[in-house]
Order: sequence, then structure tokens, then C-alpha cells
Amino acid sequence: MLRQRRIFALAAVVAGLLAGSAVLPAYAQDATQAPAADVPTAGAPAAPAAANQPEPSPERLTLAIQFLKASGLTTGFDDIIPQFMTQASQIYSSRRPELRGMINDAAISLIPEFVKKRDDLDKALARFYTTKFTDDELKQLVTFYQTPVGAKFSKEQQNILRDSVPVVGNWTRDLQDSIMLRLRQEVQKRGGQLGGPDADATAQGNAPAAQGGAAPAGNAQAPAQNP
Repeated sequence: MLRQRRIFALAAVVAGLLAGSAVLPAYAQDATQAPAADVPTAGAPAAPAAANQPEPSPERLTLAIQFLKASGLTTGFDDIIPQFMTQASQIYSSRRPELRGMINDAAISLIPEFVKKRDDLDKALARFYTTKFTDDELKQLVTFYQTPVGAKFSKEQQNILRDSVPVVGNWTRDLQDSIMLRLRQEVQKRGGQLGGPDADATAQGNAPAAQGGAAPAGNAQAPAQNP
């Protein structure tokens, strides 16, 4: 039982991290309103080196995909293909309005082709889980999400994460302000002067990322502006 609880707790953490990325399609819709270049930009960031991982067994990969589907971790990407297809149609229709009907018909005919790419995403993401969980653990996770409480968690996690964005943004901002204030006070006790809040704001804008890859807290305010 303890082992199961640890597995479910770890799954919840992983779910939070990945589900947080599942809001990307909503932002991607805004980001792609302007006509994009037809040719991909050279030097695009490379995908994580999943190729270096051992090839998972078909059984484990299937279990990992079942887990992704049951947990709802990737449901946020379900609408991204029709969204992008619609946007591409609008871009080309604005260039050639006389071909609008032809463009729409062509876009509809391409949907099945690109739906396969949606399956490719599940397979690619599932591989990460095959390296972290055994077959038995994946089965336990799938079983959990098939229970009433697991199904409810899968349904509600997106709403909870969305509502958490401004809370995290406010907490981060308050934490940064408190640290800057207390550090300034402590240095002042020792006879030094670090300037006032205006100097802090300027310094925060030029502060490098913290060690370990964490961004300055000022950057964490951005999500709160786009809930």
C-alpha cells in the first residue's frame, strides 16, 4: 500500500508538470494568428535526446500510452491540429481569397494525415515514462485512473492548474519582494546601503537566471497575465 501511495504521489507531480504544458495549445493559438513563414527556421532547438534511451518493449510502450490517455495529461493537445489547420487555411485564404473554397476542401482532406502525428506525440511522450516506471507500476497507474477518484483527478487537474497560475505568480512576486527587502535591511544593519525599491526593480530586470536553471522570479509573473 505504501508503495502504491508513493507511485500515485509521483504520478501526481508528473501530471502537474506535463499538464501544465498542456495549456500551450491555447497560447499557441494566439501566437500563430500572424502569418508564419512557410519554411521552418534553421537552427530550431533539438528535441530531448530520447534516442539515447533503450528501445522500450511494445508492451511497456502500450502501457505508457494507456497511462497518458487515462490520465488526461495530453488532452490539451487534442485540438491543436484542427486549430493549426484552420489558421493555415485562413492565412492562405487571405493571400488568395478567390481560392478560399479550394483551400478549405484541401484542409479538410488533410486532417486524417495529420491526426497520425497526434499519435506520434503520445508515443514520443510515452517513451519518457517507459524509462521511469516498470510494467507493474504503469499498470497500477492505469488502474488508478480507471477508478472514480482517478477519473475525477484526470478531469479536474487542468482546471486546478489553470486556477493555480495567478496564485503562483503572486506568491513568486511577493517572495522576491520580501527577499530583496530583508536583504537590504540586513545589509543596512551592518552599515551598508543597497538603495531603495527603485534600485531593486532595475537590478531585478538585469538579474541572471538562478543556478540550476531557475529563471528570475520576475519572469514568473508572465503566466499570471495569461491565465
